[in-house]
Amino acid sequence: MKLSKPIAEKVTKEMMKIIPYNINLMDEKGMIIGSGDKQRIGSLHKGASKVIAQKSINEIYTEGDGMKPGVNEPIVINGEIIGVIGITGHPEIVRPFSKLVGATAKLLIEQESINKKAQNDRIMRETFYHELSYRKTSYDDEFLQQGKMYGIDLTRKCQAILIKGNLHSKDMKAFFAGFRHFFTIDNSKRVLFITEPSSFKEVVTDLLVNKEIEKVAIGKKEEFASISLEQAANALSVGVKIKPSETVYFYNDLKLFIHLASDHREHHSSSISVLESLGNDQELFHTLQIYLEENGDINNTANKLKIHRNTLNYRLEKVGNLTKKNPKVILELFELICSIIWSK
Repeated sequence: MKLSKPIAEKVTKEMMKIIPYNINLMDEKGMIIGSGDKQRIGSLHKGASKVIAQKSINEIYTEGDGMKPGVNEPIVINGEIIGVIGITGHPEIVRPFSKLVGATAKLLIEQESINKKAQNDRIMRETFYHELSYRKTSYDDEFLQQGKMYGIDLTRKCQAILIKGNLHSKDMKAFFAGFRHFFTIDNSKRVLFITEPSSFKEVVTDLLVNKEIEKVAIGKKEEFASISLEQAANALSVGVKIKPSETVYFYNDLKLFIHLASDHREHHSSSISVLESLGNDQELFHTLQIYLEENGDINNTANKLKIHRNTLNYRLEKVGNLTKKNPKVILELFELICSIIWSK
């Protein structure tokens, strides 16, 4: 532990509000790092140097040799002198104040140490789960042991559950307080890692009743957590396009459509981009999405959109005219599905 300058300045500032004597705080080398007399900061304190050398309290009763009357007392933590307190005044008067300042300084130093440890632990944890999220090489013994330290058994297959929603809400914070194995991807997405089969159903059940959750995407059980997360991310990306009304997307259910996505998609996606570019809140694009979601059932689609059957048929006809793909012809509908998946 170390007496830092910010703590020294804080102690001297606060203590001098209640103690009518000048206070100096020195580091482990005897340099003044906090003082009621700002001009002395950065200079060597002779009394403190003597305290450090003798490892005992130094009381000065008469002024001389550049030193004023006062008490200089070591700050000792774990048997080590980490600083010195100096209070100017007659030793009999200022001695009790020295104890008070010392106790305050120790308390703040220990609190700072606890805060630093907590911060370091948090950084180490975030680093581990970041690596778990993206690592695609074999887990070495060190990484496995690190996982064990955090309570996750990486010798088992891992399943990623990608969650999109209001991460800062009270309900979401309460939900994640019950889990240790997660990583925050961005302001709205967080991934949970599951290795215990018994935990999976419980987690999904809890997710579905949380009103702050917009979407959930679930990858397969994989040797590498990153692969499962990638599957979940792809399921989310494709799922919101072809099943926008659903909340949960499973990679296995969308695998075919995910695999259809490729780098050679510009020509195919252009047929649907004309719908996306139209105004009226992309009405035709949304109509086509719901039509797909309802398996091409005219009645169900019209009911879900709250429009008349004739209006729906008119919209579908307009989709066909604009894209040159008839949504009522199965192969052309399939092309439209691919175009939706590949749309940006």
